[in-house]
Amino acid sequence: MPTKGNYVAGRQVSRWDTESDNVDIQYRHFDNRESPGLAEFFAGKKGTILKVLLLFVCFLIGLIIGYIIRRNIHEKYISPSTDSSPVTVSSIYQDYDPAVSQMLQRDLEDIVNIEDHIKTWTTGIGLSAVGSTMKIVMGAHDMWQYFPLDGLTWTNYSVLLSYPFLQSPNRTTIAMETPNGTILWNANFNISAEHPEQMPFNAYSPEASVKGKLVFANFGRKSDFGILHQFKVPINDSILLIKYGKIHPANKVRHAEENGAAGVILYPDPLDFANNNTEAVYPSTWWLPGWAVHSHQVRYTLMGDPQSPGYPSLDGVYHQPNLKENCLGCPGIPVQSVSYNDARSLMRSINGSSVPDDWIGGLGVAYKTGPGHSDNRLVNLTVIRDLVQRTISNLVAEIKGQYEKDRYIIIGAHIDSWNRGGVDSASGYAVLWELLRTFSFHTKKGYRPRRTLKFALWDASKYGHVGSFEWVQEMEKEIGLGAIAYINLDTVVRGNYTFFAESSPLLFDVIREAASTVKCSDLDYQDMSVLDRWINTYRDPDRPTQPKIEALQGDSDHSPFYYYMGIPSFSPAYMYNPKKYPNLPNYPAFNTLEDTKEYLTNFTDRNNYTLHIKVTQIVADAILRLSDSALVPYNIQNIADVLQQGKSKLKKMNYTNVNSDFLFSEIEIFSTKARLLQMNLTNLDKSKINEEVLYDINDKLIQLPRIFIVNGGLPEFPQYRNMLIAPHPENLYETEVFPGIFFAYRQGQVTGDWSGVRIQQSKLAVATRQASNNLQSIMTVLQSLQ
Repeated sequence: MPTKGNYVAGRQVSRWDTESDNVDIQYRHFDNRESPGLAEFFAGKKGTILKVLLLFVCFLIGLIIGYIIRRNIHEKYISPSTDSSPVTVSSIYQDYDPAVSQMLQRDLEDIVNIEDHIKTWTTGIGLSAVGSTMKIVMGAHDMWQYFPLDGLTWTNYSVLLSYPFLQSPNRTTIAMETPNGTILWNANFNISAEHPEQMPFNAYSPEASVKGKLVFANFGRKSDFGILHQFKVPINDSILLIKYGKIHPANKVRHAEENGAAGVILYPDPLDFANNNTEAVYPSTWWLPGWAVHSHQVRYTLMGDPQSPGYPSLDGVYHQPNLKENCLGCPGIPVQSVSYNDARSLMRSINGSSVPDDWIGGLGVAYKTGPGHSDNRLVNLTVIRDLVQRTISNLVAEIKGQYEKDRYIIIGAHIDSWNRGGVDSASGYAVLWELLRTFSFHTKKGYRPRRTLKFALWDASKYGHVGSFEWVQEMEKEIGLGAIAYINLDTVVRGNYTFFAESSPLLFDVIREAASTVKCSDLDYQDMSVLDRWINTYRDPDRPTQPKIEALQGDSDHSPFYYYMGIPSFSPAYMYNPKKYPNLPNYPAFNTLEDTKEYLTNFTDRNNYTLHIKVTQIVADAILRLSDSALVPYNIQNIADVLQQGKSKLKKMNYTNVNSDFLFSEIEIFSTKARLLQMNLTNLDKSKINEEVLYDINDKLIQLPRIFIVNGGLPEFPQYRNMLIAPHPENLYETEVFPGIFFAYRQGQVTGDWSGVRIQQSKLAVATRQASNNLQSIMTVLQSLQ
């Protein structure tokens, strides 16, 4: 187009015109696209109406076209399919692989590492918050931060702890005096003051000084106090001498306090701890020497920090004032331990009736009930304690799961001890270290677990699993939804006779199968697996083809996970022969100064840490089964077995006007469904399921044990919320099936009011019905796959 010239509107351009330099072009019709005729047609009021009608017609045409298109689409894509087979969205991404298990186990044979961990741990006294525990946490943190981890968390809690008061000239004493106050004898609390760095004590005992006549109360069980009452032995204001063993020390003290005693002296009887003095003692053998004194906590309400019950004791939270008055579950009478040499001195010349034969121990003196002595001497028990608020520390390392990051397997060991802790707790610490090292570095090489792994070091475990309970309370919402299992590494090599495990029922299969993957350590049985040898040495009398798996105790770090949260747990170990030494409550040096690295290497794991390696390999395979198995490897039939066991127990109990038919009916319904579902899960063809279906099934399996958790806790015991199984109210070392009903039954026997039993039975029946519905929902999913 030319850039210059004169333009005349409406004039056409001729061929001749274009030959000139100036061309005029008319642009009027470019600016007004309507012809004059159309413009006149749509002009005025009539034109406006026509325009509106035209738009309306266009709109209707559009609706009709849209309807036709949508109908065709529905007919083509959304009509019901005649193929009833499930549509595969995605296959299973990862499942348990025996080859990976063998790869990990080969990497867990480093003896030097195990020895180094134990040597590091046992260099100092591991008393929480004042001993070497901070050094252990710092050392682990400094090393672990170089591991290929996905997270490393150090958390502090401010909690109430108890210590012996070393600075005072008026230290804890046990003396025998004449009625006029002349001192006749004093107890020794360490090896002739050779170990001033550790004063044996009983944590959470109150500070007090009491004086009274001595009464011998055997193991301090309720039945023992019943015999004392039969013999008409006055217990009020007396000092009780009680053996360690059979039941938890806290329960002994509580029973003594309930019976009016002024104080308690605990001792290890040589019949139980020194094989009745028939053999040499430490350092020649593993048996306890006559000078050794135990330390132990005696608090019976174990719910974390005594000053912040029900919530984590983080910095800034409210701590109840008046430490002594608000020490939740702490005894009201003084407690102190002595050696069996000193117990012999206390028992000499004691008055009273001869005790039953099964009360007689190995002190070599006449065992009588008391009270008092032939010369009217009195026992003066003075306990000096510091009850102070201290900072404890937990360390948690995390390896994120490849596909299920919100599902967790938690592995924990405690870092504190009353002494140098060669067995308790250096052995568990060493095993956890090696597991974390191996799993983390194999993620760097390409392997990553299907689900998230958390490795934890707990502080203040010896005070009643305080550190782990605080962490559980802080993380309750998170782990309550996603935790699959907790593995507790506590005193993992306490003997060398047999492999041993305590567990919640859902994990029985996991432990047995893991033990089958590791070769036996006994040179005479190299053709056997650990499982084979375990069956031979510790057979379950009710299932002769299986090893016996014990119930979990109440005073260890698994307690808040299992009894408070409902998270299935297990605790593995190598054990001494319980059939040969039935009265031995634990390895002889437990909680004494004799528990050293040398004690461990000379007596419990004598073959160059072989048993530590075996435990580590078994736990590694168990972790792999829990983390990598596409289907969460619970055996739900075992819950049905617990319910049936409880049902049988209830039938033997003497109720008054209590109808159990509703509960029994729900138990039978659950048992039938559990048996059928377990069979279906065992025989499940995994090629027919995908990740979406798998997640749905696993979610329901994980929530199954949580159904039996009751808000507010069990009657009188808020730290226990598991209606199926919980520690026995009279012994933390023993468990009780249907604990809520049992606790209410005890109250009914005293008051004659059985409404509590009815309430607890109703709660359990409703939970059992909900659990049945849970199983039914899984079966519905499985049926849809057929």
